[in-house]
Amino acid sequence: MAHLTPLIWTPNDGYRFSSQPDDWIAYERSRMRTELTRNSRLLSATVAPHAAARPEEEWVNLVLGQLNVVQSALTLLNKAGRA
Repeated sequence: MAHLTPLIWTPNDGYRFSSQPDDWIAYERSRMRTELTRNSRLLSATVAPHAAARPEEEWVNLVLGQLNVVQSALTLLNKAGRA
């Protein structure tokens, strides 16, 4: 259960994911929340200040656009995970 990974151990198969889909879903939701947090921090602490300092720079606008798309997708997945 290191890092909340839903692993089980059997003599025939060794370590593998649990056979319970609920365990898989809980793990996937946890990873989505982690990635959403990481992306949010990258946007707010690194990319946004860069974009504010150099709004005309093509690179930062490309990165900002791509990360905003990722942010939106992760937010949707996170909201969909709540029952």
